[in-house]
Amino acid sequence: MDNDEVVIDLRVLLWEILRKWQIILIVCIVFAAAFGALGAYKHSSSQKEVSIEDLNKGLDPTERAKVENLIAHQGIIDDKTEYIENSIYLSLDPNNVNVARIDFMLNHNINNKYIRQMYMSFMFDGDMYKKVAAEFSEQVDAKYLVEIISYMSNNGRTNISEDSEKNYESGDDLNRLISVKITGKNKAQCEELQSLIVKNVEEYSAEVQKEYEGHSIKKILSSTYQTTDNGVLSSKSANNNELMNLYTQHQTVYDTLNETQVTLYNKLIEQMEGHEDDIEAEQSALRTVLKYIIIGILFGGFIVVAAVVVLTMFNGKIFVQRQITNAGLSRVFGTFGQNKNKLARLILGDVGNDKPGNLDIIVAKIDTYCNNNDITSLNIINNCTTEAGKSQMELVTGAIEKSGIKCKRIALSEGGQKYTELCNKNNIVVIEELGKGTLKELEYMFTQLKDLGSEASGVICVQ
Repeated sequence: MDNDEVVIDLRVLLWEILRKWQIILIVCIVFAAAFGALGAYKHSSSQKEVSIEDLNKGLDPTERAKVENLIAHQGIIDDKTEYIENSIYLSLDPNNVNVARIDFMLNHNINNKYIRQMYMSFMFDGDMYKKVAAEFSEQVDAKYLVEIISYMSNNGRTNISEDSEKNYESGDDLNRLISVKITGKNKAQCEELQSLIVKNVEEYSAEVQKEYEGHSIKKILSSTYQTTDNGVLSSKSANNNELMNLYTQHQTVYDTLNETQVTLYNKLIEQMEGHEDDIEAEQSALRTVLKYIIIGILFGGFIVVAAVVVLTMFNGKIFVQRQITNAGLSRVFGTFGQNKNKLARLILGDVGNDKPGNLDIIVAKIDTYCNNNDITSLNIINNCTTEAGKSQMELVTGAIEKSGIKCKRIALSEGGQKYTELCNKNNIVVIEELGKGTLKELEYMFTQLKDLGSEASGVICVQ
């Protein structure tokens, strides 16, 4: 008994599965929806926690205060971390710092002492930083510009004492000079900040003019250069050490919290972070639901494919062919024909179609069998039970004849002795429709042939 006669080819199963793609799709959608709902329910159940109010009730005032202080301490850590991450000054390379200088000179005015103070207030008390930050090409908060835009001292030469008017009369009043220092990552950044500062100072001069007529200011120097700045390294080290100390202090206190305090702390942190945690919660829920949907699709697909495989294994025609083969009644070469949907049907690894060219597998099996058994001609029973069967039989017979094997068509006579005409003709291929009720008829036929000393070489099922 050959394995290819009793084992369904993988192509058979694949074709049967592809034919039922609509059923598979529907089942997968149903299971995906069911598992998705299950995932949403499980995620929702896992998110049900004790409220902050209930947690507070379980703690005494001292325990609650400890948690609240830790929350405040966490806020300090967050602020310090944000500052270190966004500070332009702390991002500089201390061995390669770019510096720009701008010198502004006030014109001769007896009120220069007061005029200078207006400019100093505008330039270094916040207003100019905000304006420059709004126009700067990089996204930066004004507070980070304070570290890199500063007043540049003229080595103590500037006279801001009460006798500055006398110094002005003698022509050496350095109160007329205002110097600005810019520290940047590169020359381009320094030059952009230079131009923005000059622009805003010139615009502000109109405001000063309203208070002091005859006033004017002009830029007398603008330069950039590279240098080192040990202050950057010191500031980096100091801030990192401070942050590390904050973390250590925080962890030390956190380790002393009991379970209820830890839960309350986590809830308050989530509340403090606000909308970002809501987004994270939504993303977590979406990931959970998607995971369950994928599992549902795979599970549903597995179930329906397994069902298709089982149904294919126990298909009526396949069942009959297996019974014929297993009972040793005859060899089944294959099935040929169309199903009701006019789609090709694969049985026992053989292609079923109404095109003679696709009979190659069946014909090749018959040809091999005949060559191995020195058979040069076949007797074909041609009285199939249906018109469709007769049509398919003619196509099969024609294909066999084209392979070089002679075929003689025989119509079995009616009556109890109809098998006697097949005596001593042991090279017969029987073409007959196979169905659930066919097995007993074939079994009777082959039994009669055996009793008469004749055997059937094999069966080709047409449908």
